[in-house]
Amino acid sequence: MDKYSCYMPQCPRRESCTLWHIAQQEIAEEYVFLSVTNPQLIEQAGGYSQCPKYYEWKLRRFARGMRWHYGTLTGNAEAEIHERLKDTFGFTQIGRMRRGDVVISPEEQAQIREIFEEVAPGTEPEFIAFEEHYIKPPRRK
Repeated sequence: MDKYSCYMPQCPRRESCTLWHIAQQEIAEEYVFLSVTNPQLIEQAGGYSQCPKYYEWKLRRFARGMRWHYGTLTGNAEAEIHERLKDTFGFTQIGRMRRGDVVISPEEQAQIREIFEEVAPGTEPEFIAFEEHYIKPPRRK
């Protein structure tokens, strides 16, 4: 999830929603404008309990950096993994991920593990470091 906010005081799930907490931080920092989730989207989804933009407020474990070469893999398997990662995330983004310029979300880590499992069963991707955040931090410059 990129950084968005939502100020909907009538939402019953606001206290457990990341977007609400970000809006509260923006209020404290005296932002001039705040966002709301389009009420039509909420209505079409079936109400606040089904809000399509709800993102639970909890610490998530993000990876920073990823090993690119594995001595235990054959050259073909490693090349296949690299191609699948590039196809999934894009050439530029996978470069940023493996260098640690951007963190790798838990969902992205699961996708990467799935690719490894399909191409080289029993081989796990190796992430360099882990950080805990409520939302995905911005890219390093």
